Formats: sequence, structure tokens, C-alpha cells
Amino acid sequence: MSANLTPEDRPHYIRIGDILNARIKAGAYAVGTLLPTEGELCEEFSISRHTVREALRRLTDTGLIERRQGSGSRVLAREPHQNYVHSMRSLNQLFQYASDTRFIISSIRQEQPDRDQFPDLDSDIARPWTILRGLRMERDEDIAICDSIVLIHADYADIAGDLGQHVTAIYKQIEDRFDVKVAEVVQDIDVVPIPAAAARVLGEKPGGLGVRVRRRYLDAAGAAMLASVNFHPVARFSYSMHLRRDGRGGD
Repeated sequence: MSANLTPEDRPHYIRIGDILNARIKAGAYAVGTLLPTEGELCEEFSISRHTVREALRRLTDTGLIERRQGSGSRVLAREPHQNYVHSMRSLNQLFQYASDTRFIISSIRQEQPDRDQFPDLDSDIARPWTILRGLRMERDEDIAICDSIVLIHADYADIAGDLGQHVTAIYKQIEDRFDVKVAEVVQDIDVVPIPAAAARVLGEKPGGLGVRVRRRYLDAAGAAMLASVNFHPVARFSYSMHLRRDGRGGD
């Protein structure tokens, strides 16, 4: 029989999350104030940004803090929510993923989308889209997360010349340049044979299985502005969704 784990045996992100949780409960970080920055936490605990982000994710899941791009981590409550599970991944949290990683573009071309990969774009492919191919990488480490194909609607094709000059997420560049907003993201996840090109750049065996994540970024009228298909190695992919009762009751 294995011995019980001591506090020091637990993963770093759990220990750091517990420390921050205790500080919030004790009032060291008051409700409405910001936590130290990721960089400050990295320095204090001598840990990587990846570990800090995982610790902060756990606090977000319990409803203690809210993370917003460019605004830091704000304390929402001194005690974790006890109602249901926890907060669902919002659009802001999906967009944070794009900002917390790097997209290394290997090719840009103009052509019509592959109907097999993007069947839901049937009504939107009268004109060629701008198609980017590349690797999604960890922000601070050369670790490949997934092989990505990104499609930009023909209405926003003029942005192609600027893509390599910015680290800002592509959806955000489109919003800022064309004064439009992403209103909804539709995401589909399935397991498929990983394409040979994706397997090669990810260091996987051709013909093996991969997790395919397809997303469509829709404007207020429901038209696709941007789309992507991402292939993740099965062994390195996990997905979780957290739901919290809204407090209004109901059936």
C-alpha cells in the first residue's frame, strides 16, 4: 500500500494554488483587487509560467478569480463557489488561449477551403479564403501543442500581409482592423486519423489517431469570419468543461 502524499509531494501548481487560495481567504488579496502578475509569481515561487497559469486556472475554476487578457487576475470572492461544478469556459477564456500561445506560420496561400475539413463553410466559399498553416506552440517554450490550419474569410484578406508582424491573436487583429466583433465560436471535437503532414511536424507516427478540434468564429449575423482546424496528438490532449448553476433556480 502506498504512503500518503505529503503537501510537498503534490504537483507545484496545486501547492501554489493552495497558497494563493489561503491568501485570498485570509484577505491578503482583497476582493476586487488584482493578484501579483504571472512574472511576479514566477519569481516568488521560482516556477515556470506554465505552472503559474495552471495554478491560476484552478482558482478561476473555483470562482475565486477572473482572468482577463491585458488586465491580470482579479479576485472575485474569498470562498470557492459551492453550488454546482464551476464556471464554464467563456469566450474570453478561449481567446486567452490564443494569446497565451504562439502561432508559427509556415505558409500562406489563397484558395477555397477543403469541404471535408470545413463542411459548415459551404455557403461561405464562393471566393478563396486566406489559408495559413503552422504550429501552435507554448508561449515561452518550444513545445508544439498542435498542427493548425487557419482560414480567414475573403472580406478580411487584406490582413494577410501583416500577420507575421504581430503576436496578437488573429481574431483580435481582424476585430481591430475591420471594426467587427466575434459574437460566437462554434467548436467541434472528434478523433480522426492524423494527417501525414500534421504527424510529421508533431513527431507522431503517420496513420495514428489524433484529436481534431475545428472552430468557426462567427459575427453577429452568424457569418464565419475565421475558422481553424487543429490536430493534437491524442496522448497530449485533454478537454474539460465546467458548468455552474446561475442561481436563478428553474426546472
